Parts: sequence; C-alpha cells; structure tokens
Amino acid sequence: MGNGIRQLGLFGVAGVLVAVLIIAGFVIVESVFEVSGKSTLTIQIMDKPVELDHLNMTIDWAKIQDENENWHNLTLKVEPFYFDLLSLQNVSETLSETELPTGNYTKIWMHVLTANATYPDGTVADLKVPSDTIKVILKPHLSLEDGGQMTVLIDLQPEDLNAIAVSQSLNLRPVIKSVVPYSD
Repeated sequence: MGNGIRQLGLFGVAGVLVAVLIIAGFVIVESVFEVSGKSTLTIQIMDKPVELDHLNMTIDWAKIQDENENWHNLTLKVEPFYFDLLSLQNVSETLSETELPTGNYTKIWMHVLTANATYPDGTVADLKVPSDTIKVILKPHLSLEDGGQMTVLIDLQPEDLNAIAVSQSLNLRPVIKSVVPYSD
C-alpha cells in the first residue's frame, strides 16, 4: 500500500477513534424508573464512513467522574465489549446502561484493551491509544436528575480529524471536549 493511502487510512482511523471520544448528541428520555436519588445513564456509540474496511475495538471498562471528583464504574453491556466501529453507520450500539446517583458528571473514561484497523487491501494494523484510555470531558457538566434517564450518543464528525495527531507508530493522541446541551 502506498504511503499516501496508508496516511489517508491512518487519518481515517484517527477520525473513527474520535467517534468514541466526542459526544455529539444527548437525548433526555422520560423517566421509566422511579428510584429515589438515582438516575440511569445510557452510552451509545456510532460511526460515519472512512477509508477502512474495519475498525475493531475492545473496551474492558468505563467509568464516569462526578463533580466531586469521585469515580463511578459503568456497567458494560458485555465484558469485554468488542465491536467494529465501522459497522455502526446510521445505527448505534449500547455500550453501557448504568444506574447512577443523581448529580453532575464531568468526565467519561473508557479503557481500550485492543484496537486494530483493516485496510481495503486486507492489511491489519494494531492501534495504540496513549494510556490505553479514551477520555471524554463533559462540558458543561452532564446533569442526571432523580428518577430520570439520559442517553449519551458518541458519534464521529469528519471535520474532527484535525483535533488529533497520528504518529508513524500508529499512536493516536486525541484531545477531545464535548458539549452537553441544557435541557428545558
């Protein structure tokens, strides 16, 4: 594969991993649980096309930090959670649905156990995420209300390719912030 195509593929891979890092939308759903002092957070992931055949990832844990800097473990749908991000075009997959204490939350961290990209010619490249952790900053804070439910959708935006750097050794260095909309 030529260097230009490989670099294009690397930037595509980088963009796809950004999908896991950017919170593109939040949907507040009517309460279905009447639990005092608790709320349910659902995290979903999806993707848009890039110049790869597959972008496989395995996430073995996720956690969320509250405004007091306490960490809460998120329950993964399946442990470890393996998925091909590119198969999630125009659909989403639930990564986690966890009951949490009400309050404000500032960060979501996800540990990437494995990640690899498959190019159109069949070449597979292992990918590295610094610290093996994807870090999403929630700004403004994510607010969970008593008995409520919120769904966080993590989606790829192609213009975000400039927000990360890809080294020759396939290290991905994302710098990501998310926007949390206010609810009425």
